[in-house]
Amino acid sequence: MDESPVPAPVRKVTAQARELASRGLMLVDAWPVVEIAQLYEQVDNLAAAVDVPGIEAITAAALELAVYLASLVEAGKQANAAERARARGLLGQLAAICGAEAAASTGGAHALRSSQHRVVYYLRADDRELPGLVQQLTHEHFVTRSFSDLNRAMVEVAALPPHALVVDEGFVAGLARMIEAVERSSGEEHRRPLVLALCDGGDVRQRLFAQRSGADAVLEGADALHATEQVMGLFLRRSREDARVLIIDDDASMAMFCATVLGYKGITTRIEHNARDGLAALGEFHPDLVLLDLYLPDMNGIEVAQLIRERPEMALTPIVFMSGEEDIEKRFDAIRMGGDDFLAKPTKPRHLLASVTGRLARVRKLSVSARPVDAAGGLRHGRIDRATLVHEIERARRGELGECVVLLMLSVDDVPALAKRLGFVRTGDLAMQVGTAIASEPALKTGVCALGDFSFISLLTVSGEGAAAIATENLRARLSGRGWMDASTAVRVSFSMGWARADEPGVTIDDLLGSVSDAVHAAQGQGGGRSERVLRNRDENEIAPEVRLAHAILRRPLIAETTQFRFRSLVPLRGQLTSQYLADFALVAPKASHAMRIERAVFQPIACSLNVMRAVDRWQVHALGRRTCEESALQPDLRVLLPLSIDSLRDPGFAQWLQADLHGLHCDADMLALVFDATAMIDNLAQANRALEAIQTAGVRLCLSGFTDFGPDQQRLCRLPSIYANLIPWSAAGKDWSAQRARLIAESIKHGKIVVVDGVHDPAPLGDLFRDGAHYVIGDALAQWSDRLRPAGAVAKS
Repeated sequence: MDESPVPAPVRKVTAQARELASRGLMLVDAWPVVEIAQLYEQVDNLAAAVDVPGIEAITAAALELAVYLASLVEAGKQANAAERARARGLLGQLAAICGAEAAASTGGAHALRSSQHRVVYYLRADDRELPGLVQQLTHEHFVTRSFSDLNRAMVEVAALPPHALVVDEGFVAGLARMIEAVERSSGEEHRRPLVLALCDGGDVRQRLFAQRSGADAVLEGADALHATEQVMGLFLRRSREDARVLIIDDDASMAMFCATVLGYKGITTRIEHNARDGLAALGEFHPDLVLLDLYLPDMNGIEVAQLIRERPEMALTPIVFMSGEEDIEKRFDAIRMGGDDFLAKPTKPRHLLASVTGRLARVRKLSVSARPVDAAGGLRHGRIDRATLVHEIERARRGELGECVVLLMLSVDDVPALAKRLGFVRTGDLAMQVGTAIASEPALKTGVCALGDFSFISLLTVSGEGAAAIATENLRARLSGRGWMDASTAVRVSFSMGWARADEPGVTIDDLLGSVSDAVHAAQGQGGGRSERVLRNRDENEIAPEVRLAHAILRRPLIAETTQFRFRSLVPLRGQLTSQYLADFALVAPKASHAMRIERAVFQPIACSLNVMRAVDRWQVHALGRRTCEESALQPDLRVLLPLSIDSLRDPGFAQWLQADLHGLHCDADMLALVFDATAMIDNLAQANRALEAIQTAGVRLCLSGFTDFGPDQQRLCRLPSIYANLIPWSAAGKDWSAQRARLIAESIKHGKIVVVDGVHDPAPLGDLFRDGAHYVIGDALAQWSDRLRPAGAVAKS
């Protein structure tokens, strides 16, 4: 029988798929990140070839592979064993379809798979296990792993990522690290684990601390049955959040392409090919998002979007337009008339996924904040208070909300004239209507804070400053262009807006809020109905490079590549140990051949303004604790002095966290000595002493630095009972410092303190310091800074 010839386009696509599958199977075990990213780009392009007939099986396999690789490649990390096995299986599937040599994929048949049951990690101290909890969870078909060591649990995550965490209050301090480890290692598109925190009950601060650390629920005074019921409730709540997307597109192949891509992400879809059927499907399908073609056979897509927006229950539902339309003005018209995004046809799987998943995440966050009710019993969509707004601004400054976040203030123009026209009662109705409409804007995902009846402030996350200018003006124009009140008393309302970057360095939150308020007043002073951007007085070029770099580094969690320790030996005069060091911590630019060190004096004020100084201190302690454990075999008497900020001393959870972290590292706490600035304690010495005593229970040594005189306050500081050593500077600005330094040394020794004199850059004073009784000295004249822990020779005591 004659075989019909294979069309050239089909042969080309098949050959391309065969080559990609073969190359992928050779790369998957080693997982070179750059080459895998290039492979993903090519697979993504192959998956978008929906207009070539006869290759449906190839494009379907490529689609599934592209969707799976998307989150792994964007994370830029090495895949774990389960992830590599899953990728190998999908590559083998593609190879089998296109006839590629699949011998390398034999491991795919035995790929590591996530358990069919839900996996729960139970983190608790040895003496605090909730009786019967593991057995009760197992009875409910959960795979339960119990850990008393946080670091051990984090290691096990790579092999079996948990779907949920049950955390005893003693492990709450390490919860953020655990969640991050699960998200990195999960084979389910980095899904965040559900978290239940168990507390003894009664302490509101402990509950708030658990919630801030990432707990989805906090159970107080729990027994095993109630804890298991709570875990099951969390899973039930998540299952109800599965997304539904309605696709309205007359192009059958494009609609099926979108449904297939979203289906691989677990999203339920429904396809309609005309506007009439699409609108009818809204009531029975209840979509969380609508993918809408701009041109339909029976109606324009913009008209469909307006009809969707007229339904009260669809006010927050995102609408993403799809079209091959190249006219930029028509695209803006689509956005202005109710759309939330615009995808150009043909679209790639990653672009479709990014748009849909991003919009779904935002609308869910807004819907959660919409649950409180106002005095009239109606829903308050996205209303937040001022404290929450400030918290969100702090998150924006830490980079948690996106790359470009703007703070905007929106105010109704000429309110007295409106009030005169409408009267008191109708003006109140207008205020409620305006507030509800603004708080329901999907773009304002962090919520809206009302400043009076007719002024509102919120955050807007965009891709860049150019997009911010367009998005803010579109928002203002959209609100100004709609009709308000009802048909009998329809009014036009004009809005003015002021906006500024919320994530720039060197600007306090109070100054930021004041500047956008001034911008609104300036816009209204020019007649209203306009947007004003706040421009900083100083040019970006005038900001020191290290300040900009520090701000960029601190907005993300610290990693080894962005930090650097160096060490200087404490040289003994009367002391007996030669393995003591002072640590100096700095930030550095990642992947730079000549890394710029950003010293503490530069980065600490920035970290404080971003409210991350405590996190920086904890990272230092954890990293240094790990390093001292590695070095202790070579230097049994090792001890490292680490300066920390006063923020950690004032942190009520620091002592508990410190004890848990050192225990998890199996680190001898005696190898660390934490150094705090004495001058920062003078305002409340009693409180500082209590905090020092609490920290001392973790087993670490404590030191004080920053002495400037021999006044009464510093006399009390230098003899605090919880202090191991006093670091006294060789030179200071005070009058008659030489005599005061000698008296500080004598007072410290009298009360059993080790005395370390810092800043000795000339060997001449050594004889005097030896006679004064100093135990150790630090300075350029004795030992240079080094990136390694090296003991220095003792100085002759004469």
